[in-house]
Amino acid sequence: MRKLGQLDWEDLRIFLAIARTGTLTAAAEALKISQPTTGRRLRTLEEACGFVLFQRTSHGFYLTDEGKLIRLHAERMEEEATSLERRLLGAGGTVEGKLRLSASEWFSRLVLTPAIAAFCRENPNVSVELLIESRVVDLERQEADLVFRFPKFESPAIIQKQFTEVTYDLFASQDYIDRTAGLTCDSTLHRLIGMDAQLASLPDAIWLRNLYPNAAYAFCSNGRDLQAEACSAGVGLAVLPTVLGTTLGLVALTAGDGPPRRVIRLGYHADLKRLKRLRALLGFLDTTVPRQM
Repeated sequence: MRKLGQLDWEDLRIFLAIARTGTLTAAAEALKISQPTTGRRLRTLEEACGFVLFQRTSHGFYLTDEGKLIRLHAERMEEEATSLERRLLGAGGTVEGKLRLSASEWFSRLVLTPAIAAFCRENPNVSVELLIESRVVDLERQEADLVFRFPKFESPAIIQKQFTEVTYDLFASQDYIDRTAGLTCDSTLHRLIGMDAQLASLPDAIWLRNLYPNAAYAFCSNGRDLQAEACSAGVGLAVLPTVLGTTLGLVALTAGDGPPRRVIRLGYHADLKRLKRLRALLGFLDTTVPRQM
């Protein structure tokens, strides 16, 4: 077996991609290289190590015992390389370069995009990429520089703060209101629009179900924008961020104390806290986005 110092980091990076995705094709797509190159670099690594690192099956690639050991060390190397890159980025002293942000679709469209557009006009040397993600984005793996989301960030390496508080209302289209005039909250004839099963435990989803215990769900989605469109089409009642429902001209209905509010948090890796373009964007957003909406 060749010495560890002779191993190529690029081969290890490709090895990690295969381990995480399970196939050569998926790893190649993730790394934006060809599948033959992916397979060739894996064979080169296995020859350098002197071991077969994956069991090849018709269902995918599975790590051997030696492959599992290599993965542990390769991931440590990846973490160190990523940390070094972040620290070098954080040393930048000019307001220029690229920033990658991640947030939900409705929040990106109605809140972040107008503010970022104004920021870009004032800072023409900064390029902002805004990703619409429903999954949890990994800041430690540099999938984004700045993330906006409801759940708290668990890693101690992430600097986080409350960004804004979102108010919600119960909305319906005027057509739906006219069609259901006279129905009480316990009627079985009401129709609801809500979250999919994975998000049914959210506070506003529970609030809606408690208010209309006998109503059936006509439409469910994990996207607020899609819920709002269904509500606008007269499908049923929906709990939506107030800014989203009012933008579409939906009618806000008085319903007791109203749905519970939620706080959107922002988070970024501590290694980027001195990155001037990030600090400039954070300061700009702090002065342009209201504390409550």
